[in-house]
Amino acid sequence: MKFKIFVSIAFLMPLLTFSQMKFRSVGTAKPIEFTFGFQHKKGAFVWYKGQKEPITLKLKTFDVDSSERESGQPDFHFYKYTEIYRGKATGEYGITEWPRNVADIYYIRFKDGKKFTFELVQDDEFYDGKSMVLLNDVKVYYNAFYDDNLTLIYPDGGSTKHLLNHLDKNQARRIEIKDFNFDGNDDIAFETARGSIMNSSYDAFIYDPLNTRFNRLTEPDNTGCGLMENLKVDKVHKRLITRCKNGTRWSSFIYKFNQSGQLILVKKD
Repeated sequence: MKFKIFVSIAFLMPLLTFSQMKFRSVGTAKPIEFTFGFQHKKGAFVWYKGQKEPITLKLKTFDVDSSERESGQPDFHFYKYTEIYRGKATGEYGITEWPRNVADIYYIRFKDGKKFTFELVQDDEFYDGKSMVLLNDVKVYYNAFYDDNLTLIYPDGGSTKHLLNHLDKNQARRIEIKDFNFDGNDDIAFETARGSIMNSSYDAFIYDPLNTRFNRLTEPDNTGCGLMENLKVDKVHKRLITRCKNGTRWSSFIYKFNQSGQLILVKKD
């Protein structure tokens, strides 16, 4: 298997699960350029140069080729995304990714079946950590390295700003997109290491489909350690678990959501 290699600085950051890259069309009379952002399987978008808004991408298929692993070669990840524009499927994007590289980027326009190919635009500018995901049509702006600000911009033009847990120097903030409250809607969380890889704090935000807003999730008063530490999602039992160290002893807190959507403590170990 041979691939032309493109290198993106986003892939040089192994702690990140989110990447943003710029692409330019190959073989078109006029260059077509867009920014492509994806968080493995969710939060993906394309934002064409000159356009005011990004376009949502929905994962269609994800495949892994690990056939060359025994010979020391990396796994190859194959993504296919469906472009959703104004509620309709209008095209398909494909990308092949392996450690620190991407290749074989294409777009198929559904209305006529025309296929476009793209190449990575090498960016010599210093990566400043600014990142965005598009989730539930909400633009989520945050910084992976250098500041603790979060800005949420909603489709109706409204916006909210939040301060995330402080990020120490030489550390990276990791983003997670999951259904944290088990209501069928994707929520978002930001993980920040605290002192060591054994301990992390979380800023979690739950999406309310009725109000089309994200609301910060916090542990109930007088429970936990205050920072949603080492948050785990138990999908089988529909509960959240936090774990933190108090002196020499580790404590676990198990939570569930009640019928009103409030987080309540059900067990402490």
